[in-house]
Amino acid sequence: MAEQWLVDGPRVIDVGSGRERVEKVVVGIIGGRVNVVTHDDGYGARVEVSNVEGLPLRVSWDGRTLKVMHTKDGGSTVLDTLRRLVEQVSGQHADVSISVPASARATVSTVTAPIVVSGLRRGLAANTVSGEMTISDVQGRSTINTVSGATECADLVGDAKINSVSGSVTVQSSDIPRARINTVSGEVALDLVNTHLDVQSNSVTGDVTIRAPFSGYAVTATSATGQVIVDGQSLHGASSGSMPPGGWGDCAPGGSSGRGTLRSGDESLTLRANSVSGDVILLRAAAPAAGPSGSGDAGPQDRSPEVSPGGPQDAPARDEVRESSIDDEGQDTP
Repeated sequence: MAEQWLVDGPRVIDVGSGRERVEKVVVGIIGGRVNVVTHDDGYGARVEVSNVEGLPLRVSWDGRTLKVMHTKDGGSTVLDTLRRLVEQVSGQHADVSISVPASARATVSTVTAPIVVSGLRRGLAANTVSGEMTISDVQGRSTINTVSGATECADLVGDAKINSVSGSVTVQSSDIPRARINTVSGEVALDLVNTHLDVQSNSVTGDVTIRAPFSGYAVTATSATGQVIVDGQSLHGASSGSMPPGGWGDCAPGGSSGRGTLRSGDESLTLRANSVSGDVILLRAAAPAAGPSGSGDAGPQDRSPEVSPGGPQDAPARDEVRESSIDDEGQDTP
């Protein structure tokens, strides 16, 4: 049975039952704060509102999807919702904490409100204009869209899509087999634990830095004035070393700006980078420690608890993670 609440002050709302499980959560907040965490209960959700200013908060539940919106919602896309939020941003604030099942799919959008999300197991779409975002321990596909807000991520497991105008995005201690990065002037840094990955990067002036324990690489780069540094070698600009074991492709080190390729080893990392003046830097991290079976390719589940407490050491198998892409509004399905 569909239910709806208009909330103009502190309130707690519980939804869901054994027959009506919370499968999807959509949040659209202007200013204030949004926290989304998970619990062990496999079906219900709790919405805790501690403060509301301006428009009432609209909470709706249809037996499958929970929506918490600080604006009228007519089934429009996330981009349409954000456009309306920007038009109404003055004086609209809500402090909201939402506890959901770990299996719920989530889309969280704000204008200036900070976002904190942790524990999801079917991916996340996080969108903000200028709010800061903190995302941790998320499995499944992660989509991050920011205009100027800074984003900090840790312990992600699954594919990632990152879009930024000027906001910086930092990802640490994560297992991301495929990453798609688009930035204008924001800096993007990925510090990964997986040895095999596929990265596509497009930037104007923003720098993109990737650190991973790869054993080989296949890099194709196009740049006007930016430097492309691959494992200590400069693909464009001044030479910084001798020929790598795999040899140079169609652009020698120290060559002029333009398009170049570089291959080495088993090509476990694939990078396609396009840049105008931003630098693209690929760093080789130390190989992960061997797990109990003696394998040198330890995933996040083999990391010590002090590195990522409560993190993705209990992650599902890679195939399960890959099939958990999100099809929420405003998000591409791979």
